[in-house]
Amino acid sequence: MNELTNQIMDFFEIDWVEVKDFVLSILFTIIITYAIIYLIRYLISQFFRKTNLISEKKEQTIESVVKNTSHYLAFFIILLAALKPFVDIKDILVAGGVIGVVVGLGAQKIMTDILAGFFMIFEKQFERGDFVHINGELDGGTIEDLGFRVVKIRLMNGKLMIVPNGEIRKVENGNVEKRRIFESVLVSFNENPSRIEQLLQEVCDELNETAKEYLKVDPHTGEYVEIYQVHGLSSLDVSPLGYKFSVKATVNDDHYLEASQMTKKRLAQKIYEQKILMPTQQIVLQQREKEFEH
Repeated sequence: MNELTNQIMDFFEIDWVEVKDFVLSILFTIIITYAIIYLIRYLISQFFRKTNLISEKKEQTIESVVKNTSHYLAFFIILLAALKPFVDIKDILVAGGVIGVVVGLGAQKIMTDILAGFFMIFEKQFERGDFVHINGELDGGTIEDLGFRVVKIRLMNGKLMIVPNGEIRKVENGNVEKRRIFESVLVSFNENPSRIEQLLQEVCDELNETAKEYLKVDPHTGEYVEIYQVHGLSSLDVSPLGYKFSVKATVNDDHYLEASQMTKKRLAQKIYEQKILMPTQQIVLQQREKEFEH
């Protein structure tokens, strides 16, 4: 009985010196690993800040990928350091094939996300700061963070949407160096088309002055790709309510939202100032005429 008790005590006997060395080793590994990672990230950030070799969005994309990847790398290094006193690293490497098969069967979805993220990042399908629509969703958003497994998108309503890379089938990227402003107005059939076209041309002339910093410039010729201009009258059967006129311009992708809002605001102001009849007004007038006849 005493022999059994001694064996149990020996089994649970703790060598506090070894525990201390193990804990210090893990702490040392954590400190060194994160110090190196933060140093690399700091050097990359300083390099981008002092140079203009690539665009700002590409710089932000690289920093985002490095940030996300470094967390996985740090976890892997710390895990190896924690296992080293108990398991021979060579045995882990030899068993890597078997472990890979077992893990692969249980983590196919994760591997799919990682592979999809790898191709999306290196094919430059989108970058940090791009405004995108994912899988045909009506509510678009801005790429806030991207990595090899997930993409984080800040929607227009302020919510954060996280999409696994493997689930992204279709991407509509609104930031591809340039975007086209194409705003339309629908006016009553009682309006003179020539008058409407003239008023819209005045709006275009004003926008070409006030919003010229938004217009896209051809890097080779130095000329504007497409200034604000009246697109013209659409097909007469486009609406049974009235005429549809449109204005267009090509702007820098980064300034699309500001330029679009400015265009809409100026069109609305011109409609109000010139008291242009809208289709809804025409419908109301017809309804009143019918009530008067009865």
